[in-house]
Amino acid sequence: MVLPAVPAFAAQAGVDWVSQSSAANNGWSSVAYGNGLFVAVSYSGTGNRVMTSPDGMTWSAGTSVPNNDWSSVAYGNGLFVVVGFSGTGNRVMTSPDGVTWTSRTSAADRTWTSVTYGNGLFVAVSPTLGLGSQVMTSPNGINWTSRTAASDLSWQGVAYGSGLFVAVASTGTGNRVMTSPD
Repeated sequence: MVLPAVPAFAAQAGVDWVSQSSAANNGWSSVAYGNGLFVAVSYSGTGNRVMTSPDGMTWSAGTSVPNNDWSSVAYGNGLFVVVGFSGTGNRVMTSPDGVTWTSRTSAADRTWTSVTYGNGLFVAVSPTLGLGSQVMTSPNGINWTSRTAASDLSWQGVAYGSGLFVAVASTGTGNRVMTSPD
């Protein structure tokens, strides 16, 4: 019995990866999917720190407002929300379509490294030590409120699942995870 030949380019979902061209040679830091569109954000480049793609393969450059160092993007409740680690008072930007962006006032000028959406709430975390308010939350992605982290650690990432927000830190001794239901 002769088995059919499998083309060398055949890909298995999640196993085989294929290189694609980005819209610009920036330092891309995060990507999210929502409303039929992939949106990626960058911490480098001039005026083109956002790129979008309907299929994840063909990318178009977009304009970020402002030209901050963007670190993380999330999609929820019909809105893309981006947080960053530079800027004065404007370390958040939002877009309903991934193309037109609006600068937003962050709860504090911290190095915001990660944002997620769950249970009707956007949550962002910061690794900035010694200043308190290493968490900020927003019900709409526009108005943000400072929150106190469980410990003064270098919070790097946050995710939502199974009714729980979970954040992880790169510092600390035995306490590098914090959780919150709200």
